[in-house]
Amino acid sequence: MSDSTSYYDLIGGDAGVRALAERFYRQMDEDPSCARIRHLHPADLNHSRDKLYLFLSGWLGGPPLYVEQYGHPMLRRRHLPFPIGSDERDQWMRCMVAALA
Repeated sequence: MSDSTSYYDLIGGDAGVRALAERFYRQMDEDPSCARIRHLHPADLNHSRDKLYLFLSGWLGGPPLYVEQYGHPMLRRRHLPFPIGSDERDQWMRCMVAALA
């Protein structure tokens, strides 16, 4: 990767990040081994999918869409209400690894 190439560009820009968020939540929704984190989300995953897309856009070096719409992510504070332990972490990572494959 050159100094001028971002992960956002490498993943395919806007379309690539949207596809990644889609695959992530499809994996979560369809993989029974991810039931614990699936149950932390609403039945309709559209809003969650959109927020992940907005966040990943900026985090991967693209437009800071999440910050523009919601302000600084403050991830720890936003996730404090949820019971997230090592099992939930591992399930989230399983979904992301599958989405990136």
